[in-house]
Amino acid sequence: MSRLRFPRSIRRVSFPAPRRGFTLVELLVVIAIIGTLVGLLLPAVQAAREAANRSRCSNNLKQLGLAIFNYSNAYNSLPNSHRPNNGTARISWITRTLPFFEQNTLSDRFDRSVNWSATVPNTAAGFQIPNAILAMTRIDTLNCPSDPSGDVLDADPDTGSTPSGYPTTNTPAVVNASGTGFVTAGLFCAPTDYSPTTFVDSRLVGQVAVAHTAAQGAQKPGPADGYLPKDYNGTVKPRMRDCLDGTSKTIAVAESAGRPLVYRGRRRADDSTGAFPARRVNAGGWVRPASDFAIDGSTPDGTGFGDTAGVSVALNGTNGESVETAPYRGPIYGTEGTGEAFAFHPGGANFTFGDASVRYLASDSWRSCTRVNCANEPSGVS
Repeated sequence: MSRLRFPRSIRRVSFPAPRRGFTLVELLVVIAIIGTLVGLLLPAVQAAREAANRSRCSNNLKQLGLAIFNYSNAYNSLPNSHRPNNGTARISWITRTLPFFEQNTLSDRFDRSVNWSATVPNTAAGFQIPNAILAMTRIDTLNCPSDPSGDVLDADPDTGSTPSGYPTTNTPAVVNASGTGFVTAGLFCAPTDYSPTTFVDSRLVGQVAVAHTAAQGAQKPGPADGYLPKDYNGTVKPRMRDCLDGTSKTIAVAESAGRPLVYRGRRRADDSTGAFPARRVNAGGWVRPASDFAIDGSTPDGTGFGDTAGVSVALNGTNGESVETAPYRGPIYGTEGTGEAFAFHPGGANFTFGDASVRYLASDSWRSCTRVNCANEPSGVS
């Protein structure tokens, strides 16, 4: 009897083993583990990014400190802002130091014989682009990388200038095709996050060791002057040897980031409806002498200034007083800027001293004071 034989191809058929997939529980566990790892790594990544930003900010201020130092060597005077009371040819300290931090081309185009907001070029003298157009130039060295305000611009609050005053919306001015004028008015001043601290405010008399007794906008030489006091009449030419406290102990330039938007405690406090500039700091543009600021002191929430009860913060309370309470040509600031020492770095801000060194000053070392310059602060805070 013969055996039943199957074809060879049939005998070799085999069935694959069933694949084992992830169960829902296993999938959720994996997702939870990944989420935990991301949660652990994200703060470290953010901290590393901020450390890099703070280092770049420090380097920016170092470049500016060296620019001031080299300017002094070249001209035997310090590059303070020139803001004559007659309103003509207002020139900022940054404009004067442009050639000393690799901005020679921009410096050569800038006409220092007329005001920073001039819109008509002096072609007879060889200037082809008006100062107001050059003011739109963004300079990386002047901006802290931690500043989240973006491409915001400043402008001239003086309604007698052209472009006349501020626009009613946060809109940049439009430049014509030839780059020699504006098609429409608007914001036109690229900002700086770094400015000199010019003096200790007169409103702090009685709360600080040294303060001016004259209001802002007046010529007031004295011990409360900063390293780069503003020149109102063409006669204030500070030199390094005038720094009696020593250049290594006197602040030359401080962070005041985010202007002209208002920040209080690292949060934007400006008008979010688009009705710019209902709430703004009168300061910000690198071409504006008004971006220099005095040490005014503020309440911890950044809403009170000067002799207001509860003033205990000289750093990081706010980046400046809003024009809502400090209007342009008002009784306190006049036409001066309303900025304050402020940074987006956690726990402090970078400062350039007169010897071109850069130091990170902690907010807490100032916050515990009931007056602006107390024993645990560096001398020469002005």
